[in-house]
Amino acid sequence: MPSKIISNDSKLNGLLIRLKKSLSFTGLLVGQFISDFYWRAVRRVRYLIFAGKRFISRYRIVHYIKLTILVLVLDFILFLVPSPFSFFKEELPFYGDFSWNSPISIRLSPGESGEARGGLENYIPKLRLIEYRVKRGDTLWSIARKFDIDPDSIISCNTFSNVHMIHEGDVIYLPNMRGIFINVQEGDTIFKYTSKYKVPTDLIMEVNELETNELTPGMKIFLPGVRYNNIERAYVLGEAFDKPVRGWITSRFGYRRDPFSGKHSFHTGIDIACRCGSPVYAAQDGVVLYAGYRIGYGRVIILQHRFGYKTVYAHLSGIRVSRGQRVRRAQIIGFSGNSGRSTGPHLHFEVWHKSRVIDPLTQTNMAVR
Repeated sequence: MPSKIISNDSKLNGLLIRLKKSLSFTGLLVGQFISDFYWRAVRRVRYLIFAGKRFISRYRIVHYIKLTILVLVLDFILFLVPSPFSFFKEELPFYGDFSWNSPISIRLSPGESGEARGGLENYIPKLRLIEYRVKRGDTLWSIARKFDIDPDSIISCNTFSNVHMIHEGDVIYLPNMRGIFINVQEGDTIFKYTSKYKVPTDLIMEVNELETNELTPGMKIFLPGVRYNNIERAYVLGEAFDKPVRGWITSRFGYRRDPFSGKHSFHTGIDIACRCGSPVYAAQDGVVLYAGYRIGYGRVIILQHRFGYKTVYAHLSGIRVSRGQRVRRAQIIGFSGNSGRSTGPHLHFEVWHKSRVIDPLTQTNMAVR
């Protein structure tokens, strides 16, 4: 069974805590001694002042001056020396270093928390990735509960084809603290992340071991404590797009035998069989990029969405939108049909991310409904 590796930083932190407690106890005893001696000297000075004329002599005056000086010196020392209880004040959080290329060295057994906990309430450990092998019955959410971390954190440091379909034996990586990884885009700066996600600049730089605030496109940056907003979470969970028409899937994404030529070819979307004239809905909010006729596709609508996504609705019998029009999720944009290169009434549905076509089932969650 894999065992948890305890870093030297944790041992050093525990040693410092014990040393501080020991020093605080010693300081308490010394402070008590100085305080008692101080008040005895004060009482002696008061006695000399109010004792009367019979005690006034050269010896008494010299003794009085010495005691007065001693009282002032002790008073000054007590003012400068901090209270021994100051050792117990809450310390500032410590944020560890992190490198994306650092080796993965921590393994946890099931049931152990992936979030390190130390003697100090605000102590934040160094960021590490934990290797975990998926077991029978595991889901993204059950793993997140098991290790007491956010599903967002797990999603951000793994590449899932479909987060709803992880399999026994798959190896995934879990961060030992809450937060998300983001890919640096052209023009991104640390100050942009600080403003958008409300994370201190110093914290971002220290966690990611950045010596300057300049970022290079393609870098991966970890933002501690950050979670996806509702729109971002919908995209990463593969739930960004609704099913565009009521029906059943007759042809999936990927290689298949072409129904016309009989040759093995790549199918860039999914085919959903339905009655001719069935309402076709916008799978997500967007803007109409194209609405018209194209060879092969027949009557087709292309919608532009956030984060570089596009959706394609082909073989329509009718179109209810025009180019440049803004549409809302679940709004009727057209009707299914049999136009173009089609063998029967159905909707051909595609999802593109930037210049890459992707499996719509990983973005609509239709595969598990």
